[in-house]
Amino acid sequence: MRTPGRYTLLRLALLAWVALHPALAAPTPAGLDEAGRVGQRLYREGVGASGQALQARVQKGVALSGADVACVKCHRRSGLGGGEGQNTIRPISGRYLFTAPDLNRWARQGASGARPPERPIYTQATLAKALREGVDPAGRKLDPLMPRFDLSDAEVAGLHAYLGGLSQAAAPGVTRSELHFATILTPDADPARASAMLAVLQAFFKDKNGGTRNESRRRAVGSEEMYRVYRTWALHPWRLTGAPETWRGQLEAYYRDQPVFAVIGGLGGGEWQPVHGFCEQMELPCIFPDVDHPPLGEPGYYSLYFSRGVTLEAEVLGRQLAQAGPRQTGRIAQVYRDDAPGRGVARDFRAALERLGIGPVADHPVAASGPVSDEFWSDLLGEGRPDTLVVWLDAAGVESLGQWAGQRGEGTAGQNAAPPAPPPFLYISSSLSGLRAASLPDGWLDKARLVYPFGLPESRKPQMARLKAWLRARDIPFEDERAQANAFFAASIAGDSIYHMGDNFSRDYFIERLEQMAGSTLFSSVYPHLSLGPGQRFASRGGYIVRISPGGDSTPQPVSDWVVP
Repeated sequence: MRTPGRYTLLRLALLAWVALHPALAAPTPAGLDEAGRVGQRLYREGVGASGQALQARVQKGVALSGADVACVKCHRRSGLGGGEGQNTIRPISGRYLFTAPDLNRWARQGASGARPPERPIYTQATLAKALREGVDPAGRKLDPLMPRFDLSDAEVAGLHAYLGGLSQAAAPGVTRSELHFATILTPDADPARASAMLAVLQAFFKDKNGGTRNESRRRAVGSEEMYRVYRTWALHPWRLTGAPETWRGQLEAYYRDQPVFAVIGGLGGGEWQPVHGFCEQMELPCIFPDVDHPPLGEPGYYSLYFSRGVTLEAEVLGRQLAQAGPRQTGRIAQVYRDDAPGRGVARDFRAALERLGIGPVADHPVAASGPVSDEFWSDLLGEGRPDTLVVWLDAAGVESLGQWAGQRGEGTAGQNAAPPAPPPFLYISSSLSGLRAASLPDGWLDKARLVYPFGLPESRKPQMARLKAWLRARDIPFEDERAQANAFFAASIAGDSIYHMGDNFSRDYFIERLEQMAGSTLFSSVYPHLSLGPGQRFASRGGYIVRISPGGDSTPQPVSDWVVP
């Protein structure tokens, strides 16, 4: 479990370090003067220069304040707008409000008769009139959905300064010819899974660059948005070493050596918080790393995850046990690794049961790594054993249980003694165990149920068939379905989102495009029902309870519907 004092000291040290190294500060706030910071707080939080909530009126004089009327609520963090139902939210960043349209670009479309769109150029004075009275520089009334704000002159000046630089310049990691990306591998990531993930990303980048050789010339002479976005993609694997408290410094060194536009994919074992914290501090998109323990209590905008990891499994199981009721579940015990991630999932499972009126839960921690001893299992599952046993262990831990359960002891008559009987209810984490429940003997496998946050094998078969064909064409062995499918999804949705960004290389806009496209991309990961809305950061929100049949067929079979806790 993380000790607050230790991480508080680390954060304070980071703030002091960034103060001495301003080049590594977050890219958007770093260049803001005092007026710009006032504008940023108005824009993002709905807080005025005095620290009080912003006041505004909407249709029919309804009064609203604070975050409810913050600009970001409709115009998004990038200022590039979007859609709200049937309404189009126009961009309000400086390049659209305070400058004339790109006439050279429109001139290249002259043969088609296209003309620049009519849009008045704003000044600070006309911006004030629009915000206070709802009238644009041409004297036209703005949409009734646009609030009318009570703003001081200083607040208007601050918002004018902030909008002038919002999404104006390309983010770090973007040049006229290249887009730089990283992927991050923690030292506790499984080496075979890391190799499988990297092979997919490297092949994807090679395809991306090899299949678009002519786009650089087209971008120079053409006018279509699809060519204006073209860059060569460069992948930089960032491999971390040592203890988690040293990762931040390593990430800073990697970034200092080569800034990147975003982090695509990545792989972690237990700890991921230092990576999450770095990406949030740097306002660096970190999209869909393959991790089982994403930080859940940390603030975040730039980190997108497949799911809440093993915590989601704990909540799914809690919901399932609540439906069964305490008479069926009986006495509950949970086994987990005695490290920060293990204690975290044990805590989350207890909390889920408490919320649902079930408990208590007996805790049985084991060593942070390695096999679990026969003595431990004998003590736990001997006389007075639990009715429901929940196993939050990795493959080594589950295999230790299987070896203990399958053992035979010599009886007094020289005959083999009966194997130990399983508890009435046995639940195992799919994510942590790698589906190693199949290593249990048949009598135990009959009782075992897996908490399964993935799509059922039959439903994801078409997508996996496409992935296998893609891998075969590139001589990449199909070695790890989860790592390879998730990496391909992360790279694909990044490519699709950038394709639709035009030449607006804003990290905030990239996140917004990802939010919109998460549920519509053609390729899915091993996680089902993926979708994101504004501000949502976990794309899959449920799971199944499944069983594995004894014998040769190890395909998970559902024993529950899709459970959303």
